[in-house]
Amino acid sequence: MTLLRVGLCPALSTDVLESLNKASIKTVLDFVCSDLEKLSQVCSVSYKVLVSIRRLLLAQYSSYPVNGTDLYNDVMSVVAILPTGCSSLDELLDGGLYTSEVLEIAGGSGVGKTQLCTSIAASIAVSSEQNVNVLYIDTSGGFSCQRLQDMMVARNIPEKAMIAAFQRIQCTKVFDLFEVIQLLENTKHSIDSGSDTFYSALKVVVLDSVTAIVAPVIGGQQTEGHAMMMHLGRALKGLAAEYSIAVLLTNNLVQGSGGEKKPALGRTWLHVPHTRILVSCNKGDGDPSLVVATEQRHVKLIKSSRQPLNIVRMFKIGDQGAYS
Repeated sequence: MTLLRVGLCPALSTDVLESLNKASIKTVLDFVCSDLEKLSQVCSVSYKVLVSIRRLLLAQYSSYPVNGTDLYNDVMSVVAILPTGCSSLDELLDGGLYTSEVLEIAGGSGVGKTQLCTSIAASIAVSSEQNVNVLYIDTSGGFSCQRLQDMMVARNIPEKAMIAAFQRIQCTKVFDLFEVIQLLENTKHSIDSGSDTFYSALKVVVLDSVTAIVAPVIGGQQTEGHAMMMHLGRALKGLAAEYSIAVLLTNNLVQGSGGEKKPALGRTWLHVPHTRILVSCNKGDGDPSLVVATEQRHVKLIKSSRQPLNIVRMFKIGDQGAYS
């Protein structure tokens, strides 16, 4: 806090300062928050003098006023909403993927998390309304270029548009937590340098899956595992916030209290995603054996700052990817 001192403004003389200090008014904050009429009586200082001092201090130290329209325009200049290509999922997410935020897809093994990520990447890459690039970080070996192509063929995407879409998606297979963190740092450097046109238009980063690289370092006697996990979380949120990028990641489920399944990585990871959705094959938490029997999935909103929680929507996964 800034202390009151002689010379801070013309009316703040030595005598006035001593009087204020005797009344326990020693900082700028103390002064501007006080009742000037009462202070004038206590300090025996002219009310007009106190008002002039306050006016100058507020002009020098207060925040510049910004109206709501300016704030909204500032936010909209750095935040974009990228449709996922699945109307029910977009409805659940209040429009789609938000840049500057982290979205986590949690679900059991075999429920279709990778299929959903691939479908979203395909939808964003082929959209004619936006020219954005997608960095897909595959940590489990589940990404398939052939599957990506099959989705585009099933959507009747022209060959020329399909080639352009493939150029907007870059997949990197990384199976180590330290290498993923280094990759994120390299991504920031590439964006800052502006030397690579791909990173200049990078707006989506997919990490599939976070559990595959974090789980091996947080068990047993590896005491540094949680610190590295939080380092990864800060790197992902920093990338999203600093460069207006939508980060999409997948997470597995673990057994919770009472037999109920919950997203893995515990409470220390809970603050990383801004939005978290739970995908299942039925009203439960998902059973890989049900995936073959039905295409339909349930998706439940379990963390959000925009939408009411526990909203449930349904979607299907077919040849064209995710659809309602």
